[in-house]
Amino acid sequence: MNMHTHLEQMHSIQAMLAAGHRCVELERHSLLLWGSVGGGLCAFTDLVINPDTFPDNTQRAIAVLVWLAAWLGGMSWIDHRLTHKARHARAETLPFAQAQVTRAWWMLLAIGTLATFAMFFHGGGIMLYALWTVLLGLGIFIFGLFSRPLVEWIGLATILLGIIGLAAGLPFHTARWLTASAFAIGLPFAGWLAARVDEHNAGRRVLTVAVWLAAVIVPALAVAHLIPTAAPPTPTTATLKVPAGSTVPLYFDMDSSLIGIAPTTALPLQVTRDTEVALTDGQPDGRYRFDGGDWHTVKDGVLTLRIDRVRPKVTNGTPEVRMHGDFVFHGEQ
Repeated sequence: MNMHTHLEQMHSIQAMLAAGHRCVELERHSLLLWGSVGGGLCAFTDLVINPDTFPDNTQRAIAVLVWLAAWLGGMSWIDHRLTHKARHARAETLPFAQAQVTRAWWMLLAIGTLATFAMFFHGGGIMLYALWTVLLGLGIFIFGLFSRPLVEWIGLATILLGIIGLAAGLPFHTARWLTASAFAIGLPFAGWLAARVDEHNAGRRVLTVAVWLAAVIVPALAVAHLIPTAAPPTPTTATLKVPAGSTVPLYFDMDSSLIGIAPTTALPLQVTRDTEVALTDGQPDGRYRFDGGDWHTVKDGVLTLRIDRVRPKVTNGTPEVRMHGDFVFHGEQ
């Protein structure tokens, strides 16, 4: 009987130590705030800041930087104040681990904001929402390290969601709604599941993560399918049809003190897919589609041009330069 009592005491001590290590508890308002703000930024930033409102690329980059910094910085301050107020009302203190994890979350937000700003100048915009999904997953995983194992697993699932979406060439439009769903639905739902699911059962934990993934992915795919990437041309707007096999001249202007290209020199480009371009006042307005599919706009970021190899060589005593590149359309459904 005495031995049994000692064993119970040991188990109680171990439970107390485990609870001390996993002392981070996210407030409900934190999940709702970050979910709504993150999802809203993904869904509506392009409506506020786009080539129509900020035609200059540098101005647009600065506008996005200020926009993200204002929203994310403001929400960080509000969340911090509300968390301290809630803990004070319950006569609780904020654990040291939670304060440090919160700082790590702020750092992830800063990295995402600066990376978004840098993409305006160095390219890589097709990776934008995958990056934010991975950063969100890292944040969830770090919180999970000090809270509940289920939260860790959901963080890892979020990271893999961003990586797999990028590797699979997910359309930019779909990736945006997937990231918005991960914020707006994934964060609050993760907190709700963590508070109600018995995570000591590994099988139940796997099933819970699968349910969480379905709750995030299915609405995102549905919204991406229902909301068009660009509005079709109105009857007052002309449409230029360029059938497959047509040749379009490419004139290339280069500013350089080393080489020059004659402004009248054209490189013939052969169109390999039926293409339609919307015109406003006789000029392209940024909307296009291939093979009668969905309409897209240039700002959607589904077209990627990459020059990955420049090779100088000499042929029959004459120098020449060969370049290789990829021009990829990521809008395939």
